[in-house]
Amino acid sequence: MDELIVRARDILVDPETSAEKRVHEARKRFKETRALIHLIRKPLGDQFAHENAWYRDAGRELAAARDADAMVAALEKLEFPARTKQRARKVLDAQRADHPPLDPLIADVVDQLVVAHGRVGMWPELDDSFETIADGLLRTYRDGRRDLQQHETPEELHDWRKRVKEHWYHVQLLRHVWPDMMKPYAEVLSTLSHALGDHHDLHVLRDRLEKAGRFGPTLKVIDERQDKLQREAEEIGARVYAEKPRAWLARMRKYWDSWPRTAH
Repeated sequence: MDELIVRARDILVDPETSAEKRVHEARKRFKETRALIHLIRKPLGDQFAHENAWYRDAGRELAAARDADAMVAALEKLEFPARTKQRARKVLDAQRADHPPLDPLIADVVDQLVVAHGRVGMWPELDDSFETIADGLLRTYRDGRRDLQQHETPEELHDWRKRVKEHWYHVQLLRHVWPDMMKPYAEVLSTLSHALGDHHDLHVLRDRLEKAGRFGPTLKVIDERQDKLQREAEEIGARVYAEKPRAWLARMRKYWDSWPRTAH
């Protein structure tokens, strides 16, 4: 946990890296930190709600810069005439200009990180046992399985992506219990997360272009690409979440129990 916070701070204050890149990398560290907090939610007790909310809000504070870059990246992946892309880029650049400057936001988050880092010392001591993480593993897998079965809107698909990404972080933490099994599993989860992430970016891009007007044919291309990504995600998700939650957790427990203790 300490390492993630230190890495986030070091990234944010790195003078050799652009502000946009610093924000992007720091937000990834915040997501990893939240995934870890969710993994140990039960032993954290009352401290969980406070820590979870802080890292969520810190990530949101820096989100505007990432969203602007993501819209441009999503646009470049689509097959549009050069003139259409140029008009769309002008719309996105105009919207980017409305965002607040990044440097004051970064400075504020860095100051808050010092306080957040100090709070880690107040956390309860955690046992090195499967029971410490079992509830968090079960909750995240179960929520992801539920979202696979219940999604009707782009917003619900985005919520599913959050659960998938969190599950991926947890699988990464468990990679040593059986690398030959967990590594390919993590790779499949990464593919699923990217499909859902691309779907969300296209949803936001579509909304912004629709509000700007004069992009009718472009919106149809976006719709078709989103439909393809959703089908891909549902096909992968059906395999990832094939097991019932407690059966999946029992399998993870067996991997943990058979893990040589010298590997810790």
